[in-house]
Order: sequence, then C-alpha cells, then structure tokens
Amino acid sequence: RDVIVREHSLNERQAQAVGLLLEQPELAVEELEKLCPRVNRRTLQRDLQGLVEKRILKMTGAARAARYRLGIKGL
Repeated sequence: RDVIVREHSLNERQAQAVGLLLEQPELAVEELEKLCPRVNRRTLQRDLQGLVEKRILKMTGAARAARYRLGIKGL
C-alpha cells in the first residue's frame, strides 16, 4: 500500500481505498463511506475516479452499481 501511495501521490482517502482492496477483491463507494463518514459521497466518487484514471483501479458497472477492483497487475 505505502509503495502505491508514494508512487502515485495518493491522498489519504485514496490510500484507504487501496488498502481495503488489498484485503478484499471488490469495493463499492458505500464501503468507503463507512471508512470516511464525514466526507461527502461525491468527493469519494471523485477519489475513486482519480484512481481509475491513474489505472490503479478498474471500475465495473455504473452509478449505484459501480464496483472497483485493483487494476495493477501483480496485486
């Protein structure tokens, strides 16, 4: 996790999302909301989209059905 965070200059919320995905195969924005209860849902969605753009995550589905998986090979 720390290597990915440093290499891609991730913020703390993005680091939490990557850490969670290192422990489980898939993530929904609702799960990230539980980790960051004081953060607006739209902000969390932007954080996850940033990870998709950096090719750290892959997204399947859309809107409320969106799910995220690690997109980095070897992890």
